[in-house]
Amino acid sequence: MKKSLYLPIMLLFGGALLGSCEQKAASKTVATPESTVAPKAREAVYECPMQCKGSQSTAPGKCPVCGMDLEKKS
Repeated sequence: MKKSLYLPIMLLFGGALLGSCEQKAASKTVATPESTVAPKAREAVYECPMQCKGSQSTAPGKCPVCGMDLEKKS
């Protein structure tokens, strides 16, 4: 009789212990302070001097609409 009670009690406590471990692991995530996060590098933007739609690019070249050279936008 004593042995038959031992197993269910151990399973109950083991399940409770494992359940609490999962909750603690999820709560350990810490947000990174913004002072340690590197700012995004600003990419140069090139645009047609005629401001054609779809002419913005991150590299120099020619406007796909009118063919003019793209200018670096400040």
